[in-house]
Amino acid sequence: MKPTSLRQQLTRAAMLTTLLAILLSAGALISYELSVYRSAGIADLRAQAELIARSTAAAVESRDTKVARENLALLRNQPRILAAAVYGLDGTLIASHTPEGGALLARVPLNAQTWGPRFSGSTLETTQAIERDGVRLGMLYLKAEHDVWRRLAAFALIVLAVGAISLTAAFYLFVHLQRRITAPLERMTDVARDVIGSHNWSLRAPATDYKDVGVLVDAFNRMLSECETRTSELEREMVTRQGVEQELRQADRQKDEFLATLAHELRNPLSPMTSAVALLQMPEASAQTRDKALVVLERQLRHIVRLVNDLLDASRVTTGKLSLDNETVNVGELLNTIVDGAQALATQQGLTLSLQLPPRPLHVDGDAIRLTQVFSNLLSNACRYTLRGGRVDIALAERGPWVEVSINDTGIGVEPEMQERIFDLFEQADKTLQRGNAGLGVGLTLARQIIQLHHGVLTMSSEGLNRGSCFTVRLPLLQKDGAVLAASPPPLITRRPSTRSLHILIADDNLDLTESFAEILSANGHRVDVVHDGEAAVQKAREQVPDIALLDIGMPKLDGYEVARQLRAGITTQGIHLVAITGWGQASDREAAWAAGFDQHLLKPVDPEDLVRLIGESYDEFQASRPGELR
Repeated sequence: MKPTSLRQQLTRAAMLTTLLAILLSAGALISYELSVYRSAGIADLRAQAELIARSTAAAVESRDTKVARENLALLRNQPRILAAAVYGLDGTLIASHTPEGGALLARVPLNAQTWGPRFSGSTLETTQAIERDGVRLGMLYLKAEHDVWRRLAAFALIVLAVGAISLTAAFYLFVHLQRRITAPLERMTDVARDVIGSHNWSLRAPATDYKDVGVLVDAFNRMLSECETRTSELEREMVTRQGVEQELRQADRQKDEFLATLAHELRNPLSPMTSAVALLQMPEASAQTRDKALVVLERQLRHIVRLVNDLLDASRVTTGKLSLDNETVNVGELLNTIVDGAQALATQQGLTLSLQLPPRPLHVDGDAIRLTQVFSNLLSNACRYTLRGGRVDIALAERGPWVEVSINDTGIGVEPEMQERIFDLFEQADKTLQRGNAGLGVGLTLARQIIQLHHGVLTMSSEGLNRGSCFTVRLPLLQKDGAVLAASPPPLITRRPSTRSLHILIADDNLDLTESFAEILSANGHRVDVVHDGEAAVQKAREQVPDIALLDIGMPKLDGYEVARQLRAGITTQGIHLVAITGWGQASDREAAWAAGFDQHLLKPVDPEDLVRLIGESYDEFQASRPGELR
């Protein structure tokens, strides 16, 4: 409903009320006029019927039709009478009268009783008994014309004219009075509108002589004064709060960016690990291939561990405080490792993957893990957005003082307008062919920041959609004298003989972890029992007391702290060497483990070879001095 002003609403209400009153009055008057006219017509017709009945009684009694007809002929002076008839008791027509050209009378049934007036259309009918000395001799019938509808129409026109005049007069009178009454409200409305438009809280509504409206105007002006005071205070506070609000918004945005970056960084090592697992599962794989796959797996596992330890650095990306752990990096070997990890993905997607290296090694001073992250991301993107049968070419070259790595693909390319924004955070090109693999829009932003921290440059070029893309990384070349030592792969987990065979209880709800630890410890000559909840750990330890218990903290039924407390409280189990293996690594977590009775605290993920070594060393230390120290 379209909003209207108060004046319009008041005018409408007044006019509707006045109109309703006029209509009700007109209806009452018309109804009264109809009732009066009808009663008058009935009374007149009855009077004439009684007069004719008395004058024709003798003629009816004597059956003198001539006299009866003469009596009825007296009605010719009554133009409203349409028909008259006299009937005997046997129903025979004695005499009748109709004006010239009148309609013939219908015969009245003998047994018809006298009946009162009947209105029908434009006529009025009635009957009158003809009696003499109380004896009924016959019946008189009269039919007359009435003009009630014409009179009502004329009366309605009069009422309508009077109502229109009254309504017009009421309208002008009300408008005049309304202007005087609503003028203060309109002036107050104008002030309110000006205040909203100009934000000038010093404006005030003028006073009025009307007491009730004056109270409202005074309250409105006091409200403006209060708003003026409050607004001044808020404006002063706004300056302070804007800075705080901006910091909060920035912190919230950085939190979201951090979570996205976290997920993205942890995914990067999974591709080569998946490829290595696939190689291990191939029956036709040679021993050399399997050893190489194991090297890749262990290297990527160490990569993940280091990424987890560096998660706090990822939170500093958006603030420009990301730190690097620089070392001398052989870029060629780094690219070789990355390409080996991506080869399975390229083969699966039907791509040709090539790596071109210079004749001599090129080194940079950088963070190998961060650089691996950058090149893995760029190579993964190239493979993901290149259709089957395409090519991805990686080239390493020396360009003056720079080491240049270019990754060219024949993929879907990037639109020119998107090339300006592709390195913006959360920005994504419209990958309609591979929409499901569009990612979070974090990788390229993080890659550019990492390269900039290495004092390098990351650029991209593309001739447009379906024309491929080229990402180029330039890093400062590190000049070295003499040969550069090739990085040796990390050693494989080897079977390390223990000085003695120990009985070890492993309790963890992670089935893969317990099985892998059990295999490794069994291979080193230890006897191992495995359970998967806290209650089972307590029961197993009481049935067969182990030398060492490796306990997870977050187990079902009983947590690791409660298991440790119950084992320390038991006479037979209080001497067990308790080791907490958990993902909770804060100082408070270590203190809680010590308070519960643990001898050691190891943080997941635990290197299996370190676990074998630590078990032997810690148990010897435990035997020498009880309790051992929490590490």
